[in-house]
Amino acid sequence: MDVGNSIRIAINDWTVGEYEAAMLHACNAVDGTARKEYPNEGSNSRFTRLLRENYFIFGPMGVPGIDIEATRFPVRVPHPKAPGGQPDIADVIYGIHRCSHGHGDELPDGFSLLPDAAGSARITRMAIEEGKVRLSDRTIFGLLAVAALSPVNVGQSVPLGYFLSYEDRMFPINDWWGRRDDFRTLIAPEGSLPCVKMDFGDWMQQ
Repeated sequence: MDVGNSIRIAINDWTVGEYEAAMLHACNAVDGTARKEYPNEGSNSRFTRLLRENYFIFGPMGVPGIDIEATRFPVRVPHPKAPGGQPDIADVIYGIHRCSHGHGDELPDGFSLLPDAAGSARITRMAIEEGKVRLSDRTIFGLLAVAALSPVNVGQSVPLGYFLSYEDRMFPINDWWGRRDDFRTLIAPEGSLPCVKMDFGDWMQQ
């Protein structure tokens, strides 16, 4: 899979407000990356594993302020892989977004993305009801960052002018392919800030 092309299309789709199409291509970029990193694992296992092993990227970029390692969500997804048997955000993205878009199905009601990324860098929303989770469209860029920064994607390319951003910093994608460790060092001070574990109590599916 041409991961660079998936990233390019995802950004183009997001730019014109096609958030679900952008999410499809962002998931494709992650899946193509995961296939390279873990070639002997199935789709669910490799996709969610790649996200979990890169929560230090995905969290600050896509879900800032939330302890995504510890938080479990009150939705039902097939075969969750998170420790404890209840779905974490990697399971939600794979089980709802990746599988729906990948199979050509409509996204279930209550899971459409909230448009935040074009606004203030300090505002990221999440809307949660029992059985439903609406994530911020910043998750698109969290997924793209995980893919672009993976060392297996050194040598990929996008046209000039494509970039990712974090807070007030801009990262030209062609300058950052495979630089996972550099990015981790750069955002380390922000990563040390406290994050909130979300607890949904009686809403959790058993």
